Order: sequence, then C-alpha cells, then structure tokens
Amino acid sequence: MVKPNFITKLFTKVSSNPDPKPADGADNQDNANADPQDENTDESNEDDTSADESNDKPNEADAPADEPKDESKENDVPADEPKDEPKKDDVPTDEPKDEPKENDVPADEPKDATDTDPVDVPAEPAKSVDLDNPDRRLVTSVADENSYVVGFSIQGRSHISNGTPCEDYHAYKELAPGWRLFITSDGAGSARESARGSKANCEMAEKFITQLLTAKGWIEKNYMPTELEWHIECYNIFLSMKNIIFRQADKQAAQYKESKEAELAALEAEIEKCEDLVQRGHLESKKHDLIANINRPLSARDFNATIILMLLTPNGMLTAHIGDGRMGYKSKDGEWKALLTPHKGDEASATVFIPNDWHQIRVPAFTMSDVYLPECKVVHELPEAIVLMSDGCENITWSCYTRDENGYYYDPNKPFKGFFEPLLEEMNRDLTPEQRADRLIEIINVGTSAGKAEHDDRTMIFAAFK
Repeated sequence: MVKPNFITKLFTKVSSNPDPKPADGADNQDNANADPQDENTDESNEDDTSADESNDKPNEADAPADEPKDESKENDVPADEPKDEPKKDDVPTDEPKDEPKENDVPADEPKDATDTDPVDVPAEPAKSVDLDNPDRRLVTSVADENSYVVGFSIQGRSHISNGTPCEDYHAYKELAPGWRLFITSDGAGSARESARGSKANCEMAEKFITQLLTAKGWIEKNYMPTELEWHIECYNIFLSMKNIIFRQADKQAAQYKESKEAELAALEAEIEKCEDLVQRGHLESKKHDLIANINRPLSARDFNATIILMLLTPNGMLTAHIGDGRMGYKSKDGEWKALLTPHKGDEASATVFIPNDWHQIRVPAFTMSDVYLPECKVVHELPEAIVLMSDGCENITWSCYTRDENGYYYDPNKPFKGFFEPLLEEMNRDLTPEQRADRLIEIINVGTSAGKAEHDDRTMIFAAFK
C-alpha cells in the first residue's frame, strides 16, 4: 500500500512543465488457471469446441445490436469479423452464412509478437536500455472547452528488459453528444498473443456497443437501461467476442506455425550478427522460448486479455468488466468511488479473461471475487472525473491491500484520494493535449517510488468534465 506522503514526491521528482512530445502511441502476470467458484476459468478444454452449444446460444432478442452490419476495420482481430449476428459458445457448430473478410485481423503474425515469460524482477537489460523510457503502444489525448480525455498504454519495465512489446490496449470514442465510450484491456503475460488479444477486445467491444446503441435506439430515446438489461447485452457482447476469438484461433493455426518458423530464422540471423554479450543473451533466451513453443498449436487462450468498459451517457454511467484492473470516478460531492471489483482467484495475480469459461450457464450464477461474470453496473449519477486502468497502475493509485484487526490482508478497493486530487489539479492545468498525455505518463511511470518499481505494462484512461 502506498504511503500517504508519497504525493509530495509525485510533483517534485518530475518537472512541472515537461517539453511537449508527440503523443504517438502489457506484462500481465495473471495466472492462466484462475478458478472462479472452484471452476477452472482459464483452462477451457480444447475438446469442448465440438460440444453441443444450444444451451449457450445468446437469445437473439438480447444479442448486441442484433448483429454487426458493417465491415470491421483492419486489425480488428480475429481476422474474420462476422457480418451476421454474433456467434454462440466457444466454436459454434453453425458457421456464419456470410464469409467474413480476410483482412479484419492481420493474417500475418506481427514480427514483434513473442512468447512472454512473466518475471517478478526484470532481467539485466541490454546496454543503453532505459527502463524508465517505455515504448508507447498507444496514446490518446483530446480536449474541448468542457472536458478532456487522456489515455496511454505503455511498456512495462520487465518487457523493456526482455525486449517484449506492450500487451495492453485501450480505446476511446465519442458516439454522440453526451455519449462516450471508454475501454481498457490488459493482455495476460502467460498468453503468446495477448497483445493481439487486448487490441481485439477493445476494437470488437467498440463495434458491438456502437451497433447495440443503433439497434436499440438508446441515444435517440435518451434511454438508460436497467441493470438486468445492461447485463444481458454485455453478456452477449462478451460471449460474441469470445466466439470470434475461438474461430480465428482455429483458422490461423497453420499460418501461425509458419510465421513462427520465419521468426526463428530471422532471430538466428540476428544472433549471429550480435556482438553485445548481454543483448545476445536476451536473444538466445527468446530463441529458446520460441523453439519450446513453436510446435504448440495456436489456441484461443493465446489471446487471453481482460476488458473494462464504461459507457458515459447524459443520465449516468454504464460499466462492465471481465478480469482485473480498476475503475472509479469522482462524484459531484467530491468523493472518489470504485466502479468494479476485480475478478481475482486464490493465487496471486490470478484472474479471468474473455476466452475463458466464464459464460457457462449455471445456478447460482458464475461469480469470482463474489461478483458476477461479467460484473455490470448502472449508475444514475454524472461524474466530475473518471479513471479506468490495468492492474499495472493500481499500486500507486488505489488502496488495494490493508491489514484488518486480525492481521489478515484484504482489498478495500478504494481510489486513493491523496493521489487523484493532486492528479486532477495537475491535469486541469492549461496544457495542450500532447503535454497532458506526457505529464500523465511521467507521473505514473516515474513520479513515485512505487511507480519506478512497477514492472508490469500500464494502461490508464483519465477524463474530467465540467
């Protein structure tokens, strides 16, 4: 837990007027075997893909936006975005009537996609590697006279050290005046393609939510759903996303092995030319991991990633999530409040992801950390500020671990007001969008001792409204 006086260091260790830099744009150590209600949420059986899925089929009346009408953007992930209604369980037995387009998700494997082996402490970095200067996978910063939104997804120190790209992602979209969508996704460090999984989660959720609003006419009607309505829609959206990932994993399995064989050949050539002994050691380690996994078939769980989303409306907030991370807001009465309970398992860093078995129909309903999967809320209150983040940011921003009267640790799950009030004051300064993004990254990355000790990838969206 962060000491209360840390905020003094927060704004003294970093410059108050950073030089503006272009806003150019994770390592989740989540256990892949979390067990909500003693069920194995992260070890979905590959043999289940041929099971009868009739019981898990989303009700067509409740399906998100009924069915996707438009073509998805390039890199939507999973390369085959269905034109028709979202599919049912893991790998649906009934294939879509309309064949998806091939370029929705890159058919070719990203050259920088590598196996990850999460570590508690970064390995010795190569010469000239700056652990405090992460790659920015994505930076978002927009502002108008009444609000601003700033977000980032940056590489963790363990990933900088190991040469692994950031596996977090986020998305922001203004859907209509007063209607804004915020999404974050944290890729599992144990999953080979979690960077693609987190991007897929954000882009698919954005598409499905947009189509839901169009189909239901919520914007035109200025309609605020009940919590049950919202839960049904989110359940079907997340289930549709899962089904797309399963189908794509099956379709891309053959080309995945070919791409990894090509990656291995390129890596061996790079090792031959490398003269830096430290860097050569890292490349040899990557080669070892690549060889160990090259014959392991691509599966849906290789895309494991969490999701947190908020739909801000003129009448309040609609939230949903699967997995860990944090989300909260500052109310009009000045209180900072949490909006989700992280889904955590019995083991450290254990959680649940979109491609897992959270959707199984059962009584009582599937829960983890004593909350439903997915956890969905309807809050009839407009915020002064909001925040969504991956768990890489929580140690300096949230009250997460407190000892009770019996000496046991528990999670109070409260935003740390001593952090967010100075942060809000700093972000409210007269800054350009680029300066505001740089400043937020600087504060989270190196503004505190806890931030400088954080090895995980980090994603945060912070927004304030007048």
